[in-house]
Amino acid sequence: MSGKGDNFAILRHMKTHAAFVLKDEDGNLLFVKRSESKSTLPGAWSFPSGTKEEEETIEETAVREAKEELDLTVTFEHIAGKTDLESFGVELHFVVCSVSNEEKETLTIMDYEEIADVQWMKLEEFFRTYQDDTIGHGLVWLRTHPEIASKLTS
Repeated sequence: MSGKGDNFAILRHMKTHAAFVLKDEDGNLLFVKRSESKSTLPGAWSFPSGTKEEEETIEETAVREAKEELDLTVTFEHIAGKTDLESFGVELHFVVCSVSNEEKETLTIMDYEEIADVQWMKLEEFFRTYQDDTIGHGLVWLRTHPEIASKLTS
């Protein structure tokens, strides 16, 4: 059976995720290396992310997950865009949040089963450094959508 209804059924069951794009005062973004023990994309570099809970906004998801995963207090700025990663059943929102350089120094990886490492760098430098086979699908998508990628640092 195929048709319009099938696509609707797939989208209805997609989880809403926030890729929280943490931006410091110098315009660097935070990238995390996923733990090798993760079942999805082990060892890949990505933005930190998390699943939206039923009664929260996507903005609240980003702020909550930044605190839970990295012990950072961040400020929501804007939503840069979104994409559907259908192979993962995920609707991924790119949520830009700012973090002060002082707060950035307090960053703590709260669970090494989730995040193995972190790195602050400019997006252009990240794309020059890492190839598609070493990064998450959201970043692969961003590489081909500069109109959204440019909104991450504006």
